[in-house]
Amino acid sequence: MNWKNWRKPSVGLAAAALLSAQVLGAANIASAAEGDVEVHLLGINDLHGQLDTTSIVSDKPAGTAPVLATYLKQAQAKYEHSLLFHNGDSVGASAPISSLERDEPTLEWMNMMGFDVGSLGNHEFDHGIAALKAQLKGGLDPKEGKVTHKGVNFDYVNANVIETATNKPLIDPYVIKEVGGVKIGFIGLVTKSTPSKVAPSGTAGVRFLSAEEEVAAVNKYAKELQDKGVETIIVLAHDPASTKEGATTGEAADLAKALPANSPVDVIVAGDNHALANGEVNGKLIVQAYSYGTAFEDIKLLIDPKTGDVTEKSATITTTFQEGVKPDADSVALIKKYLEKHPELTKPVGTTDGSVTRTDAYNNEAALGNLIADAMRTADFGDKAAPADFAFMNPGGIRADLPKGDVTFADLAKIQPFGNTLVKLTLTGDQVKKLLLQQWGTNADGTPNTKTLQISGLKYSADMNKPAAERITSLTTADGTPIDPAKTYTAVVNNFMAAGGDNYKVLTEAKDSLAGPIDLDVFYKYVVDTFKGGKITAKTEGRIVNTPAAGSEKPDADGPATAPSTPSIPSSDFISRANFVSKLVEALGLNAVSASSSTFTDVKSDAPYADAIAEALNAGYIKGIGGGKFNPDRSITREEMAAILASALKQQLPTVNANSVLSAFDDASNVAPYAKTPVAQLVQAGILTPGTPGSFLPKDTVLSSDADSIIELALAASGS
Repeated sequence: MNWKNWRKPSVGLAAAALLSAQVLGAANIASAAEGDVEVHLLGINDLHGQLDTTSIVSDKPAGTAPVLATYLKQAQAKYEHSLLFHNGDSVGASAPISSLERDEPTLEWMNMMGFDVGSLGNHEFDHGIAALKAQLKGGLDPKEGKVTHKGVNFDYVNANVIETATNKPLIDPYVIKEVGGVKIGFIGLVTKSTPSKVAPSGTAGVRFLSAEEEVAAVNKYAKELQDKGVETIIVLAHDPASTKEGATTGEAADLAKALPANSPVDVIVAGDNHALANGEVNGKLIVQAYSYGTAFEDIKLLIDPKTGDVTEKSATITTTFQEGVKPDADSVALIKKYLEKHPELTKPVGTTDGSVTRTDAYNNEAALGNLIADAMRTADFGDKAAPADFAFMNPGGIRADLPKGDVTFADLAKIQPFGNTLVKLTLTGDQVKKLLLQQWGTNADGTPNTKTLQISGLKYSADMNKPAAERITSLTTADGTPIDPAKTYTAVVNNFMAAGGDNYKVLTEAKDSLAGPIDLDVFYKYVVDTFKGGKITAKTEGRIVNTPAAGSEKPDADGPATAPSTPSIPSSDFISRANFVSKLVEALGLNAVSASSSTFTDVKSDAPYADAIAEALNAGYIKGIGGGKFNPDRSITREEMAAILASALKQQLPTVNANSVLSAFDDASNVAPYAKTPVAQLVQAGILTPGTPGSFLPKDTVLSSDADSIIELALAASGS
């Protein structure tokens, strides 16, 4: 396929539109029949009690309950007929303002907002069925016995969790809502992997339907709804799904495929993996709106009032950017009430000199990685056991550095924002070694894909000149005792890793597995208890000793020989080097050469991006990576993007003192030499902004939506 005939998002659209919404396209563009009722289902998923947490999306602040509330209320005011729903994990893995009160603040906020229906997520099971029922129906929360819940004022639904004592659904499997004279049925589901995501005590007394049983249950309840005159049916399935390059995949998509093509189910709302989903599978619209209140979905349904059938359906995902939005006063007051109850949340937990960073964590030991791993190893799993022998932290889960100066809880939340559950595993010494070997992967194009684990309780040496299977030359506990391949050890990891994420597949073979607390809660407690409000310290100390490969390639003009691999983030869509170049070439209107002009050995002439790469190479915008390769499929980093853009803009960028401009960033030393001037020029021109306050994050990968916006800003700044 030639890239010039390849359908790609246009960067000619307004940046705000590109960043704030993604709309299902041509599948449902027919005009609505006269008399159809227009209903909008406004929803969120995976809020995780992030009431006061500001997230950074496309380099802009987004989220918090007050800002989300404003967006939702404005949408409700705009539409004559609407319903408000949430799709699970609204509680659990929460910010301290909510978790310290057993998530009563989040439940109170949802009541205040007037939600119409909700579903269960896996985190609603974190503390067991009694706690779940107390949160929903009211009563004393059994965890610590300190919080009394008021109960929720709206319906919760779930059809695939069965109480073993009664063999009936734990809660009502479905509910009917009437709006605008039409009836809409909501059936609830939760991911079948819930038992592996929470402690065994969390699911004691219930069982989860198998995939086949789940499909049968949906069909059964859909038939019951039809018998009650309901033809518009929504499944609130807290199942993962994502849409990339027009394809929607995941458990929610598998459910859609398993249902009959003529099923009355119209929409399946996904959740759990914090991603974007907006596409059709087997006639069912599948939608998911990221997480943490950073976005919401607006599902538009046109319904025939005579038959009750949906005649048209589409969805828009809107990001809740804070800029220009007045926070909802009632939500602000609710947060203020709980912050006053817990003043410790607004006080600094310590200070740093700016040296506790994640610098080069993908390849080597990092100071911040050591701090996090040490915290993980001390986690209390409620089993009255001693601290674990080891802890392992994946580098992609360390999302920011500790700032220089005062450190607050908010700073810690930026470092570990995913709300992962810690898991204690039992591994043999042989499995520990296999885990370390799995750090060194290979991309499809043959380039290295290294994800060095940050460790506690052990140390090792590795010779990067050897094949991966022979690379570890010594492996001991922290005190120098050799690790016995046949002996068993306990190790703490996060649930993403425990499930085999980032290719750490040996962890799925662990003998025992015990789910425990949330990683951020453990990190916060460790920092408070260890440093007692004083200076927070951590350093590299020889836990990992790598012997570099001889003759390591040096970077060419637009990228390092080995860049960090894309971190695993459920709510992100990173752009590859090839796709970024394609977008830029399209925006510049280049059309002079063909793929035959490309000299990169890893760019096939029939690849959809081949012509674009040839155009950019001919124009002098790219020089590739050592060894005659371009690495088209690897995610582009912020500094690589800067180098390419600067080459494209040439004399249109300001002359700068690079060191002076970059001095504003705590991580200026992390910017590769080839990228220092390009980064400084684009920062000075207002085209690039900090990745997080005070940091540029040069090695971070780039979202597709970021690329669209930055290219548009670059063209506008240059006057092109």
